[in-house]
Amino acid sequence: MSGEKKLRPAIHATVLEICNELEPILNVKYEPDCVELIGELVWKKLCLYGQDLEAFSKHAKRTTINNEDVKLLVRRNESLKKLIDDKSKATTSTTSKSKKSTSTIVLD
Repeated sequence: MSGEKKLRPAIHATVLEICNELEPILNVKYEPDCVELIGELVWKKLCLYGQDLEAFSKHAKRTTINNEDVKLLVRRNESLKKLIDDKSKATTSTTSKSKKSTSTIVLD
């Protein structure tokens, strides 16, 4: 099974879970078509992010996406940029000083 055939349904299922959790909190009801649309929007946005990250690393003549590519991706979203910067600093500080600074960011 291809990556898309596995990931797309997982994203749609996660969107459904989030909508179900938010219904009582926000006192709203999500129609099934709406949940499907939100899932599709999330899928398309993630695909676009992936293409952008690949382009950033290719422009830098690298084959690996690193922290700097992610920072470039989120540069216009201040709250997300701060989160990424904080995570990047935390992971970079735990890596060895002798290694190149190409740590991985893990979002909870």
